[in-house]
Amino acid sequence: MKILLRYSLEVFSFLMLLMMGFSMILIPELTVMQKYLLSYMCLYTLHEWEESRLPGGFSKLMAKFFGLELTKEKEKLAHIPVAVLLIVITIVPFFVQNPVIVLVPVYLGIFEAVVHVVGIKLHKMSKPYTPGMVTALALLALSICALVSFAKHDLVSGKDYVIGVLCMFVFFAAMQRTVIAIFGLGYKDIIAKAKSKLKC
Repeated sequence: MKILLRYSLEVFSFLMLLMMGFSMILIPELTVMQKYLLSYMCLYTLHEWEESRLPGGFSKLMAKFFGLELTKEKEKLAHIPVAVLLIVITIVPFFVQNPVIVLVPVYLGIFEAVVHVVGIKLHKMSKPYTPGMVTALALLALSICALVSFAKHDLVSGKDYVIGVLCMFVFFAAMQRTVIAIFGLGYKDIIAKAKSKLKC
């Protein structure tokens, strides 16, 4: 457990790279959805590195905004639910290829871009950048291409788009609930802290 905690980002990256490698070697003909999911595996892995290490610091920005004490142990522990979420929403739909589930990483890519761009003003950054923003914008571009491609190939129905959005927020909320629980807080505490901060 200590090794997983210490090298959670490396383990996550290894699993993603392993999945991408095996998929491209063992599956002769990838579907449109599978090709996009492989792209998401790659970009979400890069996104985690940009947020956490290169240059890193997004967790510190969020902790400062909500007034949380961020120790190295808590920061590493908080990364595990994120890694689990990304593995589930990219690898599971790769095999299942259910339109609704496939849309989860697509919508999350759009959501991530919004969070990082809005974060510039929210965190009062001196430069128009928050750690993770470059790959978040790349995810946004990929998501737009994916939605256009899915529509072009008639892979997703109208109701799937709506259910996909709801599923994305449910998945994200479940992950976020686990993360804030690591800090001994609940959503009510976070909302109260956010309101207090925004009033300043």
